Amino acid sequence: MLRKLLLVTALLASLPVLASAQCRIAVAGTACVAVPKPLVPQPDPVEIGQTLERGKYSMLMNARYYGLPTVSDGWVYMRIEEEIYRVDWVSHVVLEKVTHLASGNW
Repeated sequence: MLRKLLLVTALLASLPVLASAQCRIAVAGTACVAVPKPLVPQPDPVEIGQTLERGKYSMLMNARYYGLPTVSDGWVYMRIEEEIYRVDWVSHVVLEKVTHLASGNW
């Protein structure tokens, strides 16, 4: 029994230490890759005041999950590329960009 315990202890001691890894999932023999962000900021996909084409963009349904205020007064949240915009539901006019208000769930 003691011999088995010593063997297991020796095996565990020989494994690489994963505590220093910067990845969420670290496996021996692999490396993490950081995807660089572009140095030049990308232009917004739409402008404030622009009228959106109906049916082209999807409405964001669960605003509370994303940490956004509840929808009211005839406007909705629309996902346009990787950004969130507040849009008037009747006219489809873009009112403001609100991606910065979203929580980490976004």
